[in-house]
Order: sequence, then C-alpha cells, then structure tokens
Amino acid sequence: MLDRRDIGIAIGIYLLAFSVYFLTYGGYPISNDERMMLASALRFQRILTLITHPSHHPDVPDVSPDLAFAPYFWLTPGFWLGDRPGQTAAIIPWLWLSDRLGTGRFQTAMLLNPMVIAGSAALLYLIVRSLPFSTGVAILTALFYAFGTAIWPYSQRLFREPLTGAWLLLAFGAPLIFRAHLGIGFFLTGLAMAGAVATKQAALVALPGLLWVSFSLLRGRPPRGCLHLYLIALLGSGFLISLGFVSFVINSTNAHHPRALSSILNFLRNAVGYTELLGRALLDPWHVARVALALTISPGKGLLFYSPALILALIGARGLLRTHRDLALGIFGFALMYTLGVSLHPIWWGGLNWGPRHMIPLLPVMMLAAAPGIAAILRWPLRWARTALLVLALTALFPQLAGTLVDIRLFEGELDRALYQVLGHGSAMEQVAWNPAYNPILGQWKMWGRADPAPAWIRDRQLLLVPIGIGAMGVILSLAVIEGLRRRAILPSFRTLWIIGGAALALPVLAAVSLRQIADDPRLDFHENARFLRPMIEDLNREARPGDVLLMTYPYFGDYFLNWLRAPIEWYGIFSAPSPLPESQQALLDRLLARHPRIWLMRPWNRWYEAEHGLELYLLDHAYKVNERHYEHWMRLILYLSPRGSWQLVKGPIRWENGITLVQAALQGAGLRLQNGERLPILQARPGDPLRLALIWRGPPEALRTAKVFVHIGDPDIGEPDQPPQLQQDRWPRDGWLLNGLDETGEVEIPDRYGFILELPTGIYRLYIGLYNEASGKRLSSESGAIIDLAMVEIR
Repeated sequence: MLDRRDIGIAIGIYLLAFSVYFLTYGGYPISNDERMMLASALRFQRILTLITHPSHHPDVPDVSPDLAFAPYFWLTPGFWLGDRPGQTAAIIPWLWLSDRLGTGRFQTAMLLNPMVIAGSAALLYLIVRSLPFSTGVAILTALFYAFGTAIWPYSQRLFREPLTGAWLLLAFGAPLIFRAHLGIGFFLTGLAMAGAVATKQAALVALPGLLWVSFSLLRGRPPRGCLHLYLIALLGSGFLISLGFVSFVINSTNAHHPRALSSILNFLRNAVGYTELLGRALLDPWHVARVALALTISPGKGLLFYSPALILALIGARGLLRTHRDLALGIFGFALMYTLGVSLHPIWWGGLNWGPRHMIPLLPVMMLAAAPGIAAILRWPLRWARTALLVLALTALFPQLAGTLVDIRLFEGELDRALYQVLGHGSAMEQVAWNPAYNPILGQWKMWGRADPAPAWIRDRQLLLVPIGIGAMGVILSLAVIEGLRRRAILPSFRTLWIIGGAALALPVLAAVSLRQIADDPRLDFHENARFLRPMIEDLNREARPGDVLLMTYPYFGDYFLNWLRAPIEWYGIFSAPSPLPESQQALLDRLLARHPRIWLMRPWNRWYEAEHGLELYLLDHAYKVNERHYEHWMRLILYLSPRGSWQLVKGPIRWENGITLVQAALQGAGLRLQNGERLPILQARPGDPLRLALIWRGPPEALRTAKVFVHIGDPDIGEPDQPPQLQQDRWPRDGWLLNGLDETGEVEIPDRYGFILELPTGIYRLYIGLYNEASGKRLSSESGAIIDLAMVEIR
C-alpha cells in the first residue's frame, strides 16, 4: 500500500523530469499538427466550442485548393476541434497563464507536454509501487521511462500523443493504486478512458484490455457489486463527456450554427470506426505486417530503436505474466491491437516528427512491464547489475539526446523536401525505416554543430542563464527530495509534502515567466521581421474587436502570429491570387463578408510590384476600406467594413470641370432617414458605429488618374468655410487601382467605396466630398461647387 513517502518520491520524480525537460525545452513548432492544435485552442478559448470552423464545416463547399493548406493550413482556427477536443482543452490553462504573464502563447502552451510527461512518470512510479515492487525498482522504472524512451523528445512538441499515453496509464493503473477503494479507482478509470478517446480516438482500442484487467480485479465479487463499480466507471466517463456536452450547448446557443451536432456525430462515427480494425487488416495482411514491423523493430522508425528502455519491458514480460497475468494480457493485448490500428493509418509514421509518433501512447503503459525486468536485473550480483543498467541507460540516452539536442527539421526536414517528393510518402518511409543511409537517429547526430541546438536556451552559441538556472535548481531540488525520502526511515509529515507539492506547482509558473527571455525566438520568425511584426500585432491586439477576421496573405509569419496575437478574432492564412480571383476564393470571401462585420487584410507594402493582388481588389469592390497602415517599407495592414443594411441614394449625378462625373453616391446601413423640410439625410449613430459610403465615378482614364478624392466628416454648418475635418480619407478613385485594358480615348465607370469608424463625441457633423489635384493641391470645381455635401451625421 502506498504511503506518504511514495507520494513525496512521486512528486520528486515529477520535479526531476519536468526540470530536465525544461532544460531541453524547444519552444517552437515543427509540424502543421502542432500549429493547428494551438489555433484550435485559441478559438476554443474564445467561444468554448467543440464544432469545426463554419468555413470548413463538412456541409460547406470545399475551398481548400486556394487556401493556405499544406504546409500553411493551420491558420484556420477550430479546424480540428471536432476530432481532438482533449488536447485542445488541455492547452487552454496555458493560454490563460500566457495572457496573465504576457508571455508568448505558443511558447507557453508548449510547456504542456513537459508537465504531462513528468506527471505520467510520477504516476508510473506509484503504479509500480502498488503492484508491489520495491522503491528502487519503481524509481528506476520511472526514470527509464522519462529519459530512456522517445517520450523525452516529445516533451519539446505539442503533439497529443503524450497526453493520450498519460490518460491510458491512469486508466490501467487507477484500480491498482486504489485497490482498497475500488470505487475511486473505477471512477478514475472511466474518466481517464474518456479523456484518452477525446484526445486520440485510436485509444478506444484499449477498452478490451482494460475490461480484461478490471474483470481480474473483480473476480470473486458478487454481481451486484461488480455492476455498481462499472456504473461508477461510466459515471467517470460521463462526467468528462458532460463537460463537452455543456460546451456544445453553449456554442449552439451563441453561434446558432444549424449543423453543430454533425461534428459530434462525426467524432463518434470516427471512434466507432476503430472497432473495424480486424476486418480492415484482413483486406491486405502483407501490407499491415510490413508496416507493423517498421513501426516496432525497424532501425529508422521502430519504437524499440527510438525507445531502447523497452528492452527492459521485453525482459520483464515473462515476470509480469507470472506475477500479474491478467494485467500483462491486458497490456500486451492493447499494444497488439493499437499497433494493428496504426499500421492501417495512411500516414503511419505520423508526418514530420521524431520516430513513430502514433506509437507514443504505448510507452507509459508498456513500461509497466519493465518493472519485473529491472527487478530481475537487480537480483544479479551487484557489479553485474550496475553494469547492465548503466549500459542500458547509455544505450537508451543515445536516441533521446539526438532527438532533443538537434533540431529535427535539420535532417527529417530535408527528407521531407527531397526523398518524399521523389518516391512518394509511403515508399520513402520504407526507405527511412530500413535503409541506414536515411536513418534519422544517425542523421541527427551527423547534423550536430551545424546550427544552434534545439533547446531554446542556446542562441548564437550563448547561454540564457535565467531559464537554465531555474531548470538546474529544479534538478537539484528533485534529487534531494528523492534521495532524502528514499533513505529516510520515518514517513514525511503532511507539511513536508505540502512544501514539496508547492514547489512542483511553482516550477512551471517560474518556467513560464522565464519565457520572456526568448520573446522573439527567430525560429518563430525565420525571416527575422519581429521589429515589424510586433507593432502590427500590437495594433491588432489594441484595436481589433470580437467578430473581426484577419486575412494573412503572407502566412510564413503564422508561428509568430500564433505566439503573440491576442486579439479576440479569427484569422486565416490564405495565399492571394491575380485578379479576378478563382471562384472558390470568391466564395470564401463572400462567406467571410457575410459572417464578419470587419476584415483586416495583411499585404506587402509595395502593392504596385505585387502581381497577386486579387484579394485586395475584391475587398476594395465588395467592402469599404477604412484605413491603411504601413510598417516601414515592408507590410501594410488594411481595415475594411463588410456591407450591411439597405442602401440610401444621397447624391448624383454631378459633373466636375475635368470631365469626371459622380454618377451616384449612396450610404449603406441602418438608421438612415430624411429629415422633413431639409435637403440632406441624417445618419443617426453611436460613437464607434460604422459609416459606409459608395461612390460611382465616370470619366476619362487620364482624369481619374490625376484627380484625388477627399471624403471628410467635420464642420456641421453648411455654407461655412471648410474647417479641419474630424475624420477624413484622401485617396485616388478605387484607391488608385483602375481597371485593366481601359479605352484611353473614351470614358470608364469605376466603383469607389469608403468606410469610417465614427469615433466622435456626441453632436452633429457633416459628410462631404470633393476632388483635388494632388500636384497643386487645388480643389476642382463642379456644377454644385468644390464641396459636395452628402449627409449629416448625428452622434448620440
């Protein structure tokens, strides 16, 4: 039975694992999956939803060919919420902590897996102790798992597999820890199983093995007692499921999405699909066998080569079968079914990652079998036992150091750009699995020294001492705790446990605070444009409103935006195209204009040399441009108002002296009315409301190129000399973009739209327009004068 010493040692193991993981913390993504996880969590944080993004809902026509998909599709928040809510929800507390501390969101969220894996190492210790094995065996089992398997390199990533493995370990181990209180154990088992499936649907295949283990624990009990415990397990699962259902109800109430339920049904349909593994495997058994061998024993992608500590599990399998037969059968049955399921996956290697990513959830459960192996080795003569364990430890460290100290992209990234493109993903991965020339472990070591190491605390060959000091302090404290409690004959007091537990909670917070040392990590901004990106993001954080949307037509900066954009808006990475836009992009923009009242567009600074300006022109003709900001000679940020409400014609036609004619001027929006007895309409608004003005010009192209339009809101007294306006826009007709192929000898007709945010004190204002020559500054006269009054604006 576990005691306070075991709890204290488990906390010490957690501290040690987290501290080491923090010392090798990467803080940057390598995979689209990680980016999408964070993007989904950001949207989940804003609206607490479990449905997919409406623009990518299954019932919406596919527009993906013209979006920034592969490799830049992650900028569509919510795209994976329907399939992976577990990891998404787990990221939320780190986003809140990031917002409180002012640290980077991506960088802070990437502390999740170090904490999860360190927690699973502590849990593994407790389960091994409850089997029961000695304290020394349990400590070595936990340490071999933490530092001798591929779980260590995954502490640098935001993938969901470590959390899935932790849930599964809790599901198998909770009844063992709480043998004396099986009600608690079964509740935690049900809760953990629901959490594992919510994080990774493939975890459903653990259910048969889990039921087998639970049957063994209930052997000899009356049927009513067994039924009672299984109902408690269902209650644990239902508790977690109910949280998702409440979230779904909140979303349905707030978003009013008519098809929100379909995402939940899709999730359940995908989960049930894992029950068909055997039938699908029989369709092509040779392919399944070949992939299963590659996943388990191949040098390039085999779990055994990436996690040499599993050798201990192989050594201990016989001992576990002898002493805990049902547990062993449940674990190995789960491992077999899970490997079979991964073998059927189209991308069975898991994409750009370290080793067989999809197999990572097996590690914590499989390492339970390592305990009998370690116990068997410790029964050898002391010298031989120490030598064997030291050799195993060094062997296990070899691939882990390659995966944590060297940026994975240096080797596997080159494979992705070269080998995969030549052979195709499936054939290329067989080469990687079995051909030593493409072995990632050896390739990583060959790349050592060619770039900065993967840990974030080494930049330009210099060490960042504050975070390194925090990690080192945690290592020293944890070793003192483990060794002190292991040697201590008297049980530690509750006060001592509270102090150790407080240190375990404080360390992640200190780690998050120290992330300020790498605020502008170049790996999140490989073009090193942070000095331009930061002011743009600060403007968006300050001025963007809920309901706005950002279109980033240069999505290579996606990592930096995911890290620092805190504005409560949705945003998309979408490559622009020449004008006219493809129909799919037009359809996307039409939906965004209908859903979002304001659209921000990020565009290169020098638009005249930008060939693919279709997005900007489409928004110019279908929305209302409010302003444009320049960030040195680099990038522009443009704000548009989406069309809303009915039209009200206010003026036209009027002809100017240079041959230009204002065909018509119209205001669009609610609250527009004509005052009785007055010649100008009055637009009633509140401070901050939008004003949308549409003009149509006709005239010779040369005249349209030389005349500039001014639209002012200011002096309320009609007929008085023009005073400096409160709000104004001065720009060329259609913002200088005249239509291609114009007949220079005739007249053309072009649209011209203007938007204003009426940030004005209460009062009456005048909306008026005119034309002027930019070279001379002289206003041009029209048949109605140099100033044309369009409407009065009443701010209430």
